[in-house]
Amino acid sequence: MDISDVVQWIDNCPEPRTVRDASFAPTRLLSLQSRLAAAYKGLTALLMKFGSKDFISGTPIDLNTYFNNAIDIHHIFPRVWCENNKLPREKWNSVVNKAPLAASTNRFISGDAPSEYLSRIHKNKQVAIPSLDEFLVSHAIPVAELRSDNFETFILSRASALLGLIETATGKAISGRDSEETIKAFGGKLV
Repeated sequence: MDISDVVQWIDNCPEPRTVRDASFAPTRLLSLQSRLAAAYKGLTALLMKFGSKDFISGTPIDLNTYFNNAIDIHHIFPRVWCENNKLPREKWNSVVNKAPLAASTNRFISGDAPSEYLSRIHKNKQVAIPSLDEFLVSHAIPVAELRSDNFETFILSRASALLGLIETATGKAISGRDSEETIKAFGGKLV
C-alpha cells in the first residue's frame, strides 16, 4: 500500500498513511545496532544533511564523499575503549555512538579514549581546537562530554540531539523522552 500511496502523494494527494501515522520511540535509538536497518540509514542521511564533516580533514560528508572517500560508520567512543571500561554494549554499539567518518580517520582514532585521540588529532594532524570542535558539532556530538570521556552523559546528550534531528525531519515531536522506559534504557531523560 505504501507504493500506491506514494505515487498518489506525488500527484498532489494527501501524504501516505505511513508518513502521517509514523512515530519514533526514543528507545529505538539503542536497538539500531546494524547499518542494515532503514532507520539507521535514515539517521546517517540526516547527519549528512545536517552537515557532518570528517574529524581530521573537515571534508563535508555527503553522498559524493560517502561513496568516493571510503566513508563508513564508526564508533565515536571506540569499541576497544568501551569494552575495556565494561560499558554496556547496547549503548556503545548503538547508532548513538556512531558517526560517518573516513576509514583513515577511524584508523587514526584507534581504540583510544576520545580525550586522547582528539588531542592527537590536534597535535599530529594540526587541526585547530575550534575547527575540531566544529567538526564534532557537525555530527550532533556534545563536545564537552566527548573531550572529558564522559560516556554516560555523552549518550544522553547525543541521543537527545539525534531525536531533535528526527523531529526536524519529520515535523513531529517525539514523545516519551522522559518516560520510565526511556529513563531505564538510557539512565536519564532525553530532554
